[in-house]
Amino acid sequence: METFLSVDCEKVLKNEIVEKKSRFLSFAKYVKSSVEAEGFCREIKQTYNDAKHIVFAYRLLNTSRFSDDGEPSGTAGKPILQVLEKMNVYNIVVVVVRYFGGIKLGAGPLLRVYSSSAKQVLSDLCVYEKCYKSKLKLTFQDFEKLLKMTLKEKVKTENIVFSDNVSLDIIYAKNVTLNFGEEISKTEVYYSFGDKNE
Repeated sequence: METFLSVDCEKVLKNEIVEKKSRFLSFAKYVKSSVEAEGFCREIKQTYNDAKHIVFAYRLLNTSRFSDDGEPSGTAGKPILQVLEKMNVYNIVVVVVRYFGGIKLGAGPLLRVYSSSAKQVLSDLCVYEKCYKSKLKLTFQDFEKLLKMTLKEKVKTENIVFSDNVSLDIIYAKNVTLNFGEEISKTEVYYSFGDKNE
């Protein structure tokens, strides 16, 4: 797999649906592991600890999981996971918080509102592509060349440290050629460059 859809790794997406006086607050976040996904679920549970149900589903490149958290079996977490599968999104967790409004919805309406919550919170998706992440050492002259490259190519710089040279981390698309500086390390990662070149 060279590309997949997910949400912006720097944002938590939020949405709200009201159905027969019950409030459904949905949250979506980019995650790289089960540990991150379940950590986000715990954060939401701590923040909304007065809610009746807090259900979730997550889908990673190699695993997926869901929880109905007391809702009738198959009416909450599973439909959220099915939305993730149908939209073909990965590395994402969706959590839906339900504040019960006093009116029972029944299995069919519950399934529909949890599906709708997931679809609506996922309205803003990004394309993640397989890239390289390298640690570089550059002269100041090469660093200036790199800064110009970031304006027109799929290149992102991080952790820049200035001393007698410039060391930094760089994430760049596989079709980008780096022909300067000293490369200390190189790994494959997934990254979304947004709309830079569209």
